[in-house]
Amino acid sequence: MAIFNELKSIGKILQEAGKIEQYKQILEAQKELLKMEKRIQDLEKENRKLKEKLEIKENLIFEKNAYWLKKENGERDGPFCSVCWDDSNKLIRLRVGDYQLGWASCPKCNKMAPRQ
Repeated sequence: MAIFNELKSIGKILQEAGKIEQYKQILEAQKELLKMEKRIQDLEKENRKLKEKLEIKENLIFEKNAYWLKKENGERDGPFCSVCWDDSNKLIRLRVGDYQLGWASCPKCNKMAPRQ
């Protein structure tokens, strides 16, 4: 980071010149700069996660007591548990259970849904 390196150079010059108060101010500015950089990284990570959730939400289809994820090619992925998504926004894939009766269940919450 160019600004951080510039502050470091200025701090070194101030330290060598015996300007201790100004040197301390540069150190404090470097500390704040590092905090801000960390905050920016955290916000960018949060922003990516929110965009992913929004994209998922926009492509969810609720059908036969389960969620299905619409893909770009028009196909569907799923089924996913409606309880787990509605409760905690987690896409938990339903496991196909009794083929003859046509049921699937969630491995996390044990919700049962008709198999597609």
